[in-house]
Amino acid sequence: MKIPGASKLMVWLFAVAGAAAFAADPPAPEEYHANWPRFRGPDGGGVSAQGDVPLTCDVKTGANIAWTTEVPAAGFSSPVVWGDRLFLSGGDETKRVVMCFDAGSGKLSWQSTVPKTAGSPDEAPEVPDQCGMAAATTATDGHRVYAMFANGDLAAFDFDGRLAWSKFLGAPKNPYGHATSLLTWQDRVIVQFDQGEQDDQLSKISAFDGATGAVVWQQARPTGASWATPILLDAAGQAQVVTLGVPWVIAYAAKDGTEIWRANCLDGLVTPSPIFAGGTLFVVNPSNKLQAIRADGHGDVTKTHLGWGVEDGIPDVTSPVSNGELVFLLDSGGILTCYDAKDGKKQWQQDFGDECNASPSIAGNRVYLITRKGTLIAVEAARQFKELGRSSLGEQVFASPAFAQNRMFVRGIKHLICIDAKSVGPEKP
Repeated sequence: MKIPGASKLMVWLFAVAGAAAFAADPPAPEEYHANWPRFRGPDGGGVSAQGDVPLTCDVKTGANIAWTTEVPAAGFSSPVVWGDRLFLSGGDETKRVVMCFDAGSGKLSWQSTVPKTAGSPDEAPEVPDQCGMAAATTATDGHRVYAMFANGDLAAFDFDGRLAWSKFLGAPKNPYGHATSLLTWQDRVIVQFDQGEQDDQLSKISAFDGATGAVVWQQARPTGASWATPILLDAAGQAQVVTLGVPWVIAYAAKDGTEIWRANCLDGLVTPSPIFAGGTLFVVNPSNKLQAIRADGHGDVTKTHLGWGVEDGIPDVTSPVSNGELVFLLDSGGILTCYDAKDGKKQWQQDFGDECNASPSIAGNRVYLITRKGTLIAVEAARQFKELGRSSLGEQVFASPAFAQNRMFVRGIKHLICIDAKSVGPEKP
């Protein structure tokens, strides 16, 4: 006997089941922090709790090198890692791609092209070679990986490389290209899209549903172009998205985008990203000052929540790193400066004599920095300077490293390099 409307009911049930599977639950906080899901790790601060990363390696002999593999698409984005998957973005004026590598072997699992997105112009904008089309680092929530490109395209892929959705956010009005990386929070991907001059009123920050790409919330920003990546922190009982853009440091509620507080303390070209360590927010005003800020305010906190500031060794490109006790700054000329995180007193300064684009990182009790020429240097994270190891990676490095599974993953100009203390020779992918 045929039941009226049964076929329609079955179609509806299958659609609901499919949508439920597509919109999987967001990862637990413990799982998120066990991976390296965004630029400079889960909190955006470049700190890994893993202490087994080796002090030195040798790409020629294979000592402490688990594998190396060629990257098929150029870009300056940094690696992100979730479980056994490592993600990168790359591309040029004709094609933009997201790549997935097996983190254990280095083999390329898939490479997916971002399709022509509705509204996206046929010709990509001109951007400087030092930025390119894929400077922004991807982000993942454990179900999908999200990528943003300098032509204004935002795309999401599932872990098998299938396109989930894509959209065109508009060609950024930015003479130096788009380099702000993405972050995820619960089931959302958050995009800081700053551009133009402050008076142009073109900048905005948006939260998109990770499963569908629908706008969850969006706020206009009173800032011009910037290149810093936002971070997410918990302060004053709520999750805050902290952003930088001249002249403001602004914190938004991750839940609904409501502005929580702002501080007027920035000028110039804002490239270094903020960090939150030991209960304090640290913000770089490029080539000018490192500013400590309390993140528990409301409204304009310029006169009430700015703490100490220092003016020596201030970077213009790289972001700071801190273990909560000490703050380390690496400028583009290769000078590493250590400050006390509580009062800003300088502890030491060391000139390595080589240009740096990658931001410094901390793993265990060591600070790792990589010069543009590809020299990996390990320094003790202490109040007295002590170099612990130095190695050549054999090629130029511009991207910041990722840390997962007691390994360091480095994107060189041509290759991905996996550094692992248990390795005695390279595995051919």
